[in-house]
Amino acid sequence: MEDQQHSDSQQRTPVRSSGLFWRTFGMMLILVVTSIGAWLYVLSVMDEEPRARGISQRITSITTLTHYALISSDTSYRFDLIMALAQREGLVILPKESGDIVRPLPSDRVNTMVEEFVTQQLGAKTKLASSINGMPGLWVSFTIDGDEYWLRTEKDINPERLGQNWIFWFIGMLFVVTLFTVLLTSRIIEPLERLARFARELGRGRAPAPLPIEGPKEIQEVNESFNVMVQDLKRLANDREVLLAGVSHDLRTPITRLRLEVELAPLSEETRDAMCSDLDQMENIVKQFMAYVREGEQPLEVVNFSQTVLDAIASSRMKSSEDVQLTEEVDPNLEIRANPTDISRAVQNLIVNAGKYGRSTDGILRLNISLKHNKKRNLAELTVSDDGAGLPEEQFERVLRPFERGDQARGNTTGSGLGLSIVERAARAAGGSVRLSQNIPNGLSIHVSIPLVATSLINRALKPEK
Repeated sequence: MEDQQHSDSQQRTPVRSSGLFWRTFGMMLILVVTSIGAWLYVLSVMDEEPRARGISQRITSITTLTHYALISSDTSYRFDLIMALAQREGLVILPKESGDIVRPLPSDRVNTMVEEFVTQQLGAKTKLASSINGMPGLWVSFTIDGDEYWLRTEKDINPERLGQNWIFWFIGMLFVVTLFTVLLTSRIIEPLERLARFARELGRGRAPAPLPIEGPKEIQEVNESFNVMVQDLKRLANDREVLLAGVSHDLRTPITRLRLEVELAPLSEETRDAMCSDLDQMENIVKQFMAYVREGEQPLEVVNFSQTVLDAIASSRMKSSEDVQLTEEVDPNLEIRANPTDISRAVQNLIVNAGKYGRSTDGILRLNISLKHNKKRNLAELTVSDDGAGLPEEQFERVLRPFERGDQARGNTTGSGLGLSIVERAARAAGGSVRLSQNIPNGLSIHVSIPLVATSLINRALKPEK
């Protein structure tokens, strides 16, 4: 699981505002919308009593005026008055019968308060209903000369409170809230996004420009600490380079002198070859030290990764070796942005490591080198596989670190432990990653994934592969 977590962390898309920005924006938007919803609910609750009083006052006024209009009119014209009220004012008056089908008002706080206020003003015997004999509306009972009647004061028992304007009001408010949330979130995320971008540059081995000391006090302290850390790392890297350069210079002179003495000494051919091999190994280790220290100093360029892999295969001369069975699959013209020297050295290290550690028990190196275009993720994916002893999964992460070797499993005690570390640093500087996996039934595969440059994608789109 550790190697999978390591590879996932390397292949994960760099942290951008699209992650933290949308999470912060979503949380703030939810908070604001929830606050508005709570405010509307509180407003609705506070509005219940005034609304109930307004409805009851309207019912009382209409009922009282209608009652006085009817009792004040001549009985011979009362029917005409009822018809006029129905046509002009929409007031429907029906005599109350024992067989009337009466539906009471819905049970809620507003209607309960309306019934309470109306009965207080019109009398305890006053009844309210939402439907009489299937005719909907807001009905109230009243009496004229001992006869009971129903009066429909409203056609709808729940008139619109805001009308249709609430839709436009809500859309406008949501737009303003969203705009304000975007601006506020951008202001919060911008310093973190800039810090993450600079940290990515530092992680790729390039020293970024100093962060500006501005903004809130906490952001200033973080930026200042980051700048100090970058300067300390740069100073440590320079000191390390000077130290290893001095060690390299001091070691090369005695190595050359020892080689000369070995060549002139009266030794057997076997002993002389063994000693020269040890001296070559020492010199190669010194060269790897210098290559590791100086890696990443040169600016990145557009590199034909396909040609680099083919050149590395050709220089290894494995095609002509009798104890090597080489299979290669290289997609043409895959371009990446990297340091040409570093990426070439990285590919060579992969091939050299396979030659050292990837041989089968019969001494044959069965090597598969594949460079493919991952169209889904727009990556150039290099895979170097062998069927040697392999490595335990728990060592995958460890062997990518400097000066670490998997000798226990691979059966070799030579080397400086920088081969895969150089590969990992070169890939990381190019924005890519390195992942190790086991082959079935045995062997090891090393996967290097590096983003393609835009020009490479355009060229491949214009010239589709056949």
